[in-house]
Amino acid sequence: MSSTVVYGTLGAIFNGLLVGSLYSMMALGLSLIYRVTKIPNFAYAEYITYGSYFAYVAAVSIPGSKGLIPALLLGLISAALIALASDELGFKPLWKKGATPLQLLVASIGVGLILRYGLLGLIVLVIGSRYLEIATPQRSSTIFTLGGLASFTTAHALAISTAILLAAGLWFLFTRTKIGKGMRATASNPTLARISGINIYAMRRLAWLLAGGLAGFSGFVYAYYNVVNPESGWLMLLWIFAAAIMGGFTFFGVMIAGVILGLAQHVISFYGDLYLGVGAKYSPVIALVTLVLVLLFRPEGVIRMEALAVRRA
Repeated sequence: MSSTVVYGTLGAIFNGLLVGSLYSMMALGLSLIYRVTKIPNFAYAEYITYGSYFAYVAAVSIPGSKGLIPALLLGLISAALIALASDELGFKPLWKKGATPLQLLVASIGVGLILRYGLLGLIVLVIGSRYLEIATPQRSSTIFTLGGLASFTTAHALAISTAILLAAGLWFLFTRTKIGKGMRATASNPTLARISGINIYAMRRLAWLLAGGLAGFSGFVYAYYNVVNPESGWLMLLWIFAAAIMGGFTFFGVMIAGVILGLAQHVISFYGDLYLGVGAKYSPVIALVTLVLVLLFRPEGVIRMEALAVRRA
């Protein structure tokens, strides 16, 4: 095996870990919303995109590395508030009227379209089309390189470490705190939870804020190492749902599933391009096939960690 193949494989693994960790972070927020509210939220993709754009605004406003922390915070907070607003104005009124999960799914597609093309229209008509593609001016830097083909960067370190910490943090919140117990009760039986004295609306708002914050953080990381446009979140949604469903909507399961999908995407794409001339543009087929197979044979999830799951009522 030539050194090109060896180091190319290592590069694909490194990139797979980065992208897979990003899928994991995104899928954690999607899983949180689904577990607490039972909404398979397609609009979640747009929270990620908005987080990227708001992070960019902060990053260009404060030059140098000092702009990264404000960018992270603005991306996180803005996406959290947009997620909360979408629930308060869209999903919660429908839920109160007895909407089914299927109806809420359809509503989430509508909310996503409004957010996506609202952002697109704002950029084109008001801000300027040159901002259709953005990235934080503070780019990720290389920590070490192997063979000139495999690079491990600060974006890798950030994505991998935070994915692990966020999964552990959500697990702790859900299993070791009163807030987590309140969320689980709200998810299981809202009526009984309310009678028991739990403020189910506060639990719902907190879940949306946390999930939106996760989306915004993911958007910041995405803009930190890659170029973002108004459809970037939407294009990643298939991978996000595949990771969430493969992981059974359990936090550590979702984290592992996201990494597996990221590795599969980049390693298979590398060998496909090397030996078959099939480039990475066909890689979404991997997520689609995974999603179909899991739904057909293991709809409860392949890497489901039952102790970390919130059972449906």
